[in-house]
Amino acid sequence: MKTILSNLEKNTVNIYVICRILIGLFFFIAGFNKLFHPIFQGYMLNTITSIGFPFPQFTANFTAFCECVFGLFLMLGFWTRISSVFLIIIILVALFTHDLNSIPKELVPVNPETGVYEVDPFTWLSYFLYLPQTLYLLFLLLFLFQGCTGFGIDCFRKTKTGNS
Repeated sequence: MKTILSNLEKNTVNIYVICRILIGLFFFIAGFNKLFHPIFQGYMLNTITSIGFPFPQFTANFTAFCECVFGLFLMLGFWTRISSVFLIIIILVALFTHDLNSIPKELVPVNPETGVYEVDPFTWLSYFLYLPQTLYLLFLLLFLFQGCTGFGIDCFRKTKTGNS
C-alpha cells in the first residue's frame, strides 16, 4: 500500500500538468471555434444576445478571443495565474447568466399521477455540481493557487532567472 501511495505522490506533478494542458486545450478549442467556426459564432452570438449583454457582437468576439488566448497560455504554462483569473471570470459569467438557468426548478416524476415536485436545495446542489463548468471552475482555482508546476513556460522562466 505504501508503494502505491508513493508512486501516486511521485506522479502528482505529472497529473497536474496533464490536467492543466487538457483544461487549457479545452478553452483554446472552444474559443477558437467561437472565433472562426460559423456555427459556433452563431451559437455564441445568440447566447450573448439572449442574455442581454451590451454590444453583443463585440462581447461574443472578445469572450471567444479571451477563451482562445488564455486557454493557449494555460496549456503552455504561460501566465498561469493570470490566465486562470480570466478564465474563472468567463466561467462565472457563463454560470450566473446562462448555465444556472438550465437547472430545473421542479421535477416531473416518472408516474404523472404523483404530481410535480419543487426542487429542494440538496437536489439543486447535485444539479449544480453536475454542470461541467463547476469542474472547470475547481480546476482553474487549483491552477490559480498553485501556479505553473512541473512543466511550462513559467517554470522555465523561474529556473532561468534563478527564482526557484
